[in-house]
Parts: sequence; C-alpha cells; structure tokens
Amino acid sequence: MHKRHPSRIVFSIGSIFAAFAVLVVAFIVSSLFVLDVAGKSANGLKSAADKRAVSSLLQREIADLSQRQSEVTWWDASVEAITNGVDETFFTDPMLEWFPGEYGIERSALISPDDEVLLHAENDAFVAGVRALSFASQTFDLVRRAQQNYMELRVGEDGEFWVEDDPIRGETLLFAQDIRKIDGVFGFVIAQAIVPDGELRLSDGGAHVLVVFRPFTEQRIAEYTSKNELKGFSVSDDAPIGNVGAIEVTSEITNDIVYVSWQSAFPSDGIWLDALPALAAMLALITLVMFIVTLVYARLIKRTREAEARNRYLANHDPLTRLPNRTQFDEALQKTINSGNLESCAVLCIDLDKFKPVNDTFGHPAGDVVLRAVAERIAAVIGERGMVARLGGDEFIALLHHATNKDEIMLICDNLIESVCQEIIFEDYEVYVGASVGVAWWPEDALTADMVIRSADQALYRAKALGRGRAVRADELEHGPTPAIAARG
Repeated sequence: MHKRHPSRIVFSIGSIFAAFAVLVVAFIVSSLFVLDVAGKSANGLKSAADKRAVSSLLQREIADLSQRQSEVTWWDASVEAITNGVDETFFTDPMLEWFPGEYGIERSALISPDDEVLLHAENDAFVAGVRALSFASQTFDLVRRAQQNYMELRVGEDGEFWVEDDPIRGETLLFAQDIRKIDGVFGFVIAQAIVPDGELRLSDGGAHVLVVFRPFTEQRIAEYTSKNELKGFSVSDDAPIGNVGAIEVTSEITNDIVYVSWQSAFPSDGIWLDALPALAAMLALITLVMFIVTLVYARLIKRTREAEARNRYLANHDPLTRLPNRTQFDEALQKTINSGNLESCAVLCIDLDKFKPVNDTFGHPAGDVVLRAVAERIAAVIGERGMVARLGGDEFIALLHHATNKDEIMLICDNLIESVCQEIIFEDYEVYVGASVGVAWWPEDALTADMVIRSADQALYRAKALGRGRAVRADELEHGPTPAIAARG
C-alpha cells in the first residue's frame, strides 16, 4: 500500500483556494467593470436628456419673450403712438411696468428707422445719454436684421404696407433674436419691428424697432436649476473646462459662440455609493451580489427614463395648468386638417377678462390659482369634444371636432363663459374673472391652421371691443381684421 505524498494534498488544497481566489477576483473585476459600464451608460443617457432639456428651455424662453414683446410690437395702438412723433406716455406702461415687473425684461429701447434711440428704459425708468447709446450700439445688428425681416415680409399697395402672417408663429419670423452679453451681463435679446395687427397701415420706408433684453439673473437661473434638476447653470463666451455638460449657441448674425453649461447629477455616483458596500459584504455570496448590482442598474435606468418622460411631458404641456401647450395644439389642429376628413372643426380663442386686477390686488399666487381653476373649467366644458391648450399668460385656445352645428358651438361658448365667471376662492376671498371668446371654423373661415387661428383671434378682439364677456364668430366680422383694443388683459 502506497502512502500519499503530503505535497500533493497541499497542492490540491492550494489549488482550490487559488481557484476560489481567482473566482473572487474575477467576480470583483467583472462587478467593477459592470458598474463602470452601467455608470457610463446611465451618464450618457442623463447627459443627452439634460442637453435636450436645456435646448428646450432656451427655445421656450425665446418663444415666451418674443410673445411678450409682440403684445406691444404687433398692435395698431403702438403704430398710432409712433405715427406723429413718439407718444412717451403710451410706451410708459409697457416699457416701465409690464416689461420689468411681469416679464423679467430689464432693458428695452425704441429705435427709429434711421437708427435713432427714441426711448431707452432700464427697469422702471427711462434713461437717456451714454447708457442708452451703449445699449443701442450693442444691439444695432439685431435692429438692422429686424428691419430687414420687415422689408422682406411686408406686403402692400398704393404706398401702404403691412404684415399678413403672425410675426411670432408664422412660417417666417419677423423678429431677430440672440443670446449675448449686454454691458457685461448675458441674456436674451430680441428686436422686433412695430407693425399693425388690424386695419392700420405703414407708409413706405423702414420700420420702428423695439429691442428688449432679459438677463440671466440669479433668480431666473435658480428657476432653470429647480425645474430641470441641474446645478451650476451658467452662460459664458469661454468654453467650459472639466466634467460639465454644455451646448454651443452660435449667433446667426455675428457667428459668435455662447456656451450654456451646467453640472449634471450623474447616476454613476449613486451606482458606486450603492453597490460598493454590498460588494464588500457579499464576496462569499456571489449570486446575491449580482442580484444587487442588477437591481441598482435597473433602478438607475428607471430614473433616467423617468427624467426623459418628464422632459417630454414638459415639452408638450403647460407646467402651471397641466394643459397641452401651443406646440401640442398646433400639431393636433394640423393633424385634423391633414386627415382628409372635411368635416368642419372649430377653433376657440379664449382670453380672460379682469385677470390683471386680480394679479395686481392679490399677487401672482392668486393669479396662478385663478389660471388653474379656469383651465379646469374650460376643459370640463369642452370635455370629449376636443382639446384645450394654454398659450401663455391668460390666453387659452380650444379645438372642437364635429363642429358643423354652429349654434351648438356658440352655446358651448356661452356655457364656457358662464363657467369661467363663477367665483374662485383664494384664501378667504372670492375672486371673479370673466372671459371673451372668438370662434372660427375650418374650412369655412380659413383653409390653413395659421389662418383659422388668426380668424378666431380677430373674432376675440371684436368680442373684447364690444364689451367683453361674450363670444363672437369670425364670419360675423364685416370689414376685415378688427383693430386690437387698448387693453388685452
């Protein structure tokens, strides 16, 4: 009988421990590799989502600012105020009150066709001299582009000119915009020619241009940060350094590049924090470790997808009322028109009456309560007949399908106005607002989406001009576009 050699037994036991050690090392290495890949993948998804969110944010800011500005530039009353010299009293209200107080516009200027600075407002005061010339010199290229846009878009006859398309939502935009530094501060700059929106006409020659500047203030940056889950949001003309997200915004006029950057909350930090303690505690339980890694990875992917879903939702909905926004409404209307179904549909432009006094008396929190309550009431009246969207401010728009019976549609408008007029409770107060409605039908009143909205908007102006609190049909307008009234709120 042969004796077993001790070295063989040692070698066998050592091989088992070596194999186990190799297995543990392989498990650790593979786990670390998986964590690294998962982190990079999640970081990539989060980075792409953040870029889309920031791009969408910039586009929304430009759309909002141009819309606010058009309340003054696309208005017969503004044309009248510059026809025979500048009516400074008329421009005091928008340039010194609306712009800085409600829209975050800290500086604005009225420029004549021959590049003369007629008015320059800084916050709540008109400022002339060096400050005015400095602002004008930094925005003259935009002014000239806006004047060029006007000359290209205008139509006319017998020496009288006007712009037919919506200067904000038409196929070709009337305004010129840029992100640039004004006196050392970055912000949005928009220049827009003053044109009539009704029956008035402009004489031959260049147009007056209104320039507005909304800076990236600390408060506005804080809003961007909270809404989009970003940190360190900044705007600079120097390329960012380090591990930060950024997009380049190139000026269409100067070709200068502005860098909008931020610090993303990357999911990879969570991966390492969550997985490493579990990995250290479960070296003897490889199966459980892999289960935890998989669970962490799945959770991070879910967070990223939820963030993307949230960004997609915000891109098509109004964050205050949760109604569809203008983009979603335009798509729905265009889809209805392109469907080939020639059955009539109706567009309702709805504007609140007496809303500005509510804001002035009780503040913006009350205004938000009113807007949410009104949105719910309008949506309840429209119901399954169509859709309701908020355009911004106190403006809403609705699309009604199967709108052949015009009397029935007008009855819906009356019900809508009656519902809006009911009291709204804010804290211990009863707040009241009203509504005016303009109605247009496709294809009876207009053949395109833009024109049927325009027709409904003109009918809305007529409803306000007749005393508000009523609905007016576009086919009741007798002499073309209705002049805009002096108060839109």
